[in-house]
Amino acid sequence: MSLNIGSAVTNGLGRVVNRNGGILLLVAAVLGVLWQLLVNSIFVQMLPSDFPGSLGLTIDLPFGILAVSGLLVFVLLSYLTIVAIRTFVAGETTQIPSEFLQRRIPWVLANLIVGGIVFTLLLFIGTLLFVIPGIIVYLSLLFMTVYIAVNDENFLSAMSSSWHLTRGSWIRLFVLLAIIIVPTMVVFGVLSVVFSIVFGPSSMASQIVTGLISLPFSILILGILADAFVQLQEEQHETSTESATVDRSTTEY
Repeated sequence: MSLNIGSAVTNGLGRVVNRNGGILLLVAAVLGVLWQLLVNSIFVQMLPSDFPGSLGLTIDLPFGILAVSGLLVFVLLSYLTIVAIRTFVAGETTQIPSEFLQRRIPWVLANLIVGGIVFTLLLFIGTLLFVIPGIIVYLSLLFMTVYIAVNDENFLSAMSSSWHLTRGSWIRLFVLLAIIIVPTMVVFGVLSVVFSIVFGPSSMASQIVTGLISLPFSILILGILADAFVQLQEEQHETSTESATVDRSTTEY
C-alpha cells in the first residue's frame, strides 16, 4: 500500500466539511482579517511619512500595542493549527474534544514555534543548495507539525518521525502538494485581479475579502495533509507488523 493521492484529497476535504471544520474555518477567517490588519498597520508605521502608496486595511494605534497584538494573534493562529490538526487526524466531525483544546498547549506551542524556525532555516539552506535539497527537506519534514500536535513530541523527535514516515513517498507527496498548491495559487491570482478591478488596488474591502479567504484555505490544506498522514501511518504500522511477524516466524523456525 502507498499514499493514495485521490483519497487524500477527497477524504481530507471530508475531514473539514463538517461542523467542526466549519467552526475552525470561521475562526481562521476572523484571525486572517485581524492578522492582515495588524501586519499592515505595523508596516505603515515603518514606512517614511511621505510614502505615496496606501496599504488599505490599517488601524492607527501605538506601535507597541500593534506589536503585542500581532504576537497574540500569531500565538492564536498557532493554537488554531494545533487544534485543527488534532481534530482532523482524529476524524472528529461533530464536537472538538476538550482534550484537543487543553492538552499540553504551552509545550506544544513552544515546540511548534521553535521547530518552525529550525525548519525554515533548514529549508533556506537546502534551497541555497540548488533547490532540490530544499524540496527534499520540505517533503521530509512535512509532518513535523502533525507529530508535535498529535503526539506531543518535541520538535527534534517530530523531525525524525516525519523523516521516517515520508521516506519512500516523496514523489507522491510532491504530486499531492502540487495538486493542492497550484490550483490555490491560480484561484488567489484570479481573485486578486477581480478584487483589484472591483474594489481598487490595496483597498480595504479587497484586503478584508483576501483575509477571509486565505487562512480558511490553509485549514482545508491541513485536512488533506491530515488524511495523508493517517494513510502513511497505517502503512507504516502494517509494515512494522509484517516485519515483526516475519522475524518471529524466523526465530521459531
